[in-house]
Amino acid sequence: MATDATAGTTASPRYTKVAIWLHWLIGAAVIVNIGLAMLTEGLPRETHREAMAIHEALGVAVLALTLIRIAWRLGHRPPPLPASVPAWQRPLSRIVHFLFYALLILLPLSGWVWMSAADRPIDFFGLFTLPPIAAPGKALADTMHERHEMLGLTMLALVIVHVLAALKHQFVDRSGVNARMNPF
Repeated sequence: MATDATAGTTASPRYTKVAIWLHWLIGAAVIVNIGLAMLTEGLPRETHREAMAIHEALGVAVLALTLIRIAWRLGHRPPPLPASVPAWQRPLSRIVHFLFYALLILLPLSGWVWMSAADRPIDFFGLFTLPPIAAPGKALADTMHERHEMLGLTMLALVIVHVLAALKHQFVDRSGVNARMNPF
């Protein structure tokens, strides 16, 4: 382990480069998707539809990248948390990561079911169209729209908690935990 001379802490070993880049790609896609969903709501109908087409395709990309990340993680253990991380934060960290993985799968799937039930195919950036995974039906479409929005707000809350925790580790605790996921 390397010593961080500026903070007097011991930096943890890092995640693999693949895990780091998947983390940041997924994170950026999630933040863009939250923005597309929330910030385009009041725009003209055609502009909103174009933004939602990107939102849907990006959701599919998030699902695919998440499945790759899970497969990668099965073969590559994450580095241990620094000893300076309090014991009560360790299980909390595992719970938050589990919730992220669950949402990263459930959120795109709920959108896919919603679009299938609404009989609106999802186009993946002009490369292919996803097959429907549910029969068309207004009741199911309405329910999945509601569920998708609820999951999206839950993801937004979790992203905020994650970013605030990272900032706390970096600037308050100076624990070195963030160095494990730094791509540079």
